[in-house]
Amino acid sequence: MLRNGLFVVGVLLLTGCGSSTGPDVDLSSAFVTGPVEVTLQQGEDLLVPGTVLRVSLAAVAEDSRCPSDVVCVWEGNAKVELGIAAGSGPTSTLLLNTALEPRVAEWNGIRVTLVDVTPYPVSTQAILAGDYLVTLRLEREPQSP
Repeated sequence: MLRNGLFVVGVLLLTGCGSSTGPDVDLSSAFVTGPVEVTLQQGEDLLVPGTVLRVSLAAVAEDSRCPSDVVCVWEGNAKVELGIAAGSGPTSTLLLNTALEPRVAEWNGIRVTLVDVTPYPVSTQAILAGDYLVTLRLEREPQSP
């Protein structure tokens, strides 16, 4: 009976129930291996394989990237709004950019990097919100010596 109780406590801790996920908690051990790349569509909530981390793409909040068939003075920027959580714990919001800072964010010992936002704009084609795919890299934040 005690063995089953310990199993339940272990599962609850891994899923985030009964534990704090505030900024002072190091969740980098939630990774079995790393880095891990994931691709999300808008509205998708994904459990990162091999981890207890959930990431979601709330929206591509801005896309001012220069269309591929146009010559621009500036490359433009795509800004994405992400959600990240440990198990069923509270979701934190991260805003990342393709050309402006921040391009990388740290959350509870996890480094989140915006790798790509597709499709790339073309001047003659509108991109619908549901067409966007965002690729992220998640890895343990490097330890300082």
